[in-house]
Amino acid sequence: MSDRITVISDAIAAAIRDYRKRQGMTREELAVELWDAGAPQAMSAAVVGYIETGRRDKDGARRREVTVDELALFARAMKTTVAELLGEHASMLGLDQAPPCPSCERRKHSGPVQDQVRADVELFDELEDFEPTLVEVAYALAREIDTGSEKLPSLTRELRHTLHELTSSRQRPPAEEDDLDDAGDPD
Repeated sequence: MSDRITVISDAIAAAIRDYRKRQGMTREELAVELWDAGAPQAMSAAVVGYIETGRRDKDGARRREVTVDELALFARAMKTTVAELLGEHASMLGLDQAPPCPSCERRKHSGPVQDQVRADVELFDELEDFEPTLVEVAYALAREIDTGSEKLPSLTRELRHTLHELTSSRQRPPAEEDDLDDAGDPD
């Protein structure tokens, strides 16, 4: 197992070293970036060097592995992802696949009312960006109606009201940028 960890640490170290050299950074400058990303002051240029080289023993074996905390800090400081730093080893942790989409999962279990509400919302191009909270409320109400809730009449009224708010907010004229129009001219 330690051989596998060493191989992964070597891959991470190579990615860190390659990044630093591409950016024309010294280890000291990378240490400062790490501090800005939340690393403790103990994460010095020397530590960056130990991580990059592995502090090899006399037989060439890596004595300094990369910790999970360090991996996350380097990713943040380098404005990349943990998966990028892991390279081909990312698949071992399932990081080569996108995380499940919660809204996609909800859509799989939608019923006819929720499907219709989604179709209606899609007719208004920017509605989800413009009023995301109201859109989510509409979807949740539609989902409840589809499940046959005992509160069906009140849910239906609330859904109608929410949809009315959504469509009327889409039709409102943009707010005036200067609300001091009636303040008059300065003396």
